[in-house]
Amino acid sequence: MPSNQLKVLFDYRNKRATRTNQITSVDLGTWLEDLGNQKIIYNMRLFYVIKPNMDDVVKFGIAGLEGKRGGYGRLHQYITEYGEASDLNPCAGARLLYLAGNMYNPNVETVNSAVYRKELACKDYFRDTSIKGRGFERFLQERMDELFKIVDNKSTKLFADIETERRTSERLSQANITAGDQIIKVISHETKGGKSQAKTKYLVEWSRPYVLTEKKRVQGKEITTTKEVNTTYEPYNKLITFLDGSKAVKTYKALHPNTKFRD
Repeated sequence: MPSNQLKVLFDYRNKRATRTNQITSVDLGTWLEDLGNQKIIYNMRLFYVIKPNMDDVVKFGIAGLEGKRGGYGRLHQYITEYGEASDLNPCAGARLLYLAGNMYNPNVETVNSAVYRKELACKDYFRDTSIKGRGFERFLQERMDELFKIVDNKSTKLFADIETERRTSERLSQANITAGDQIIKVISHETKGGKSQAKTKYLVEWSRPYVLTEKKRVQGKEITTTKEVNTTYEPYNKLITFLDGSKAVKTYKALHPNTKFRD
């Protein structure tokens, strides 16, 4: 299976610097207006580095976490935030310094994606020395070399998606689960009381129902019936191996902060 590694789409260091432009970046708005560039980043998860023209602060981040035009939409928000540079207002706008990405894979949860892991490594590095009150992803331009030592790291752990493991179960074998199947939400849970050490079971809703075949006896005859089911009970250790399972259980637990779970 291909590793779907990050591909560098733009790197200011690959451009030749001039006396008047020591940092050979491009105007973010101009780059995004190019239809060819829009096509390139469509349905990609992206890791980006930009610099607003208004100050000497550099920002990195991730975009396109749900695929489709999400990457373009997130980057275009900076045009709305910083405006567009012009001869009359050169301090407006932002410059694109670096952009890398890989194709959105629904089998890869955000926290296991290459761009998320790359951003996390950068955040961890700048966590204690970032600009106070502006987030871990903002730092002074003079520290660019430090950032790119992390960006250029070719470690497989940082540059490759980790595809969600699909464990064999009755639900999966009957449903013939596909890459697009996912857990929509956790509806409720059951935790046995008393001295029981049984793990909490979560009632989860799936994006696609499956047909459950049941056999029962009616007046001495065996009858086979079928019905569509879109929920199952899953323990935590299995739930988090399904697509969007981690996100669903995290949301559920956040909504029940005073509840104890036995995972």
